[in-house]
Amino acid sequence: MEATALAVRESAAVADHVSYNREQIDLIKSTYAKGASDSELRLFVEIAQRKGLDIFSRQIHLVKRWDSRLKTEVMEPQTGIDGYRVIAERTGNYQGQLGPFWCGSDGVWKDVWLSHEPPAAAKVGTLRAGAKEPFWAVALYSEYCQTTKEGNPNSMWKRMPANQLAKCAEALSLRKAFPNDLSGIYTADEMGQANNDGPAIASESRQNAPEPTAQGKPAPASKSAAQVEFEAILPRLKALGVTEPMVRDRIAELCDGERNYGNLTEALFAAMIPDFQRWENELHAAQAEAAAA
Repeated sequence: MEATALAVRESAAVADHVSYNREQIDLIKSTYAKGASDSELRLFVEIAQRKGLDIFSRQIHLVKRWDSRLKTEVMEPQTGIDGYRVIAERTGNYQGQLGPFWCGSDGVWKDVWLSHEPPAAAKVGTLRAGAKEPFWAVALYSEYCQTTKEGNPNSMWKRMPANQLAKCAEALSLRKAFPNDLSGIYTADEMGQANNDGPAIASESRQNAPEPTAQGKPAPASKSAAQVEFEAILPRLKALGVTEPMVRDRIAELCDGERNYGNLTEALFAAMIPDFQRWENELHAAQAEAAAA
């Protein structure tokens, strides 16, 4: 069958060149990029080749999500934890990980989770060549559990809560360790919570949903994975001496004058994360130099 003009150049780690015929394009649109136009598909394929991910191996796919700020559906590339591992491995600097570890509400970390109750949190530390310390990341069950319309954990999170939460923590950790390679693309495990209609339930003893706000208005929509990751950086910056005005000034520099991060889209949060992580690393380095002087 005659190849179409849709052709992209793959990274050297994958192939020199790849093209898709009409049949392959239709297959991608009906399976890995449902509802995508040809232009959206071209963008999707471009992202896949930039990240070195194979569409037909299900390492990356395209989904539509409702953006409450833009009031419209947006196309969003997603990968799985295996896709993240592929990207990390190809950097040549990935040296494995520590964990996963889990803890309950008591905060005691364990290397295996045997309780019938879901863990309260999971953490993973990624080891990267040249880094003095692991890149630790913590994922909270209350923030990442995907729920049904009734507010209960969905089938995967009900059957395997420890495994699902560990994948979220690993993705967060890998993105901290390799921001240039993984920023701007999220795993399906992380983004599942974006479709939640009700609050996540951590255990049978915590089944009461949050009360409505003072005027009887619905509670705010769930935060995106990018916003959760961005906001997790802020307390660490504060501990390094960064003030709230300094944070807002930095946001304004990166986002055309916008100083309130509550008004930002998920794409802007994702774009800011590598910059704020570099800022944090620079402050740590400055403190280490001062201590050594």
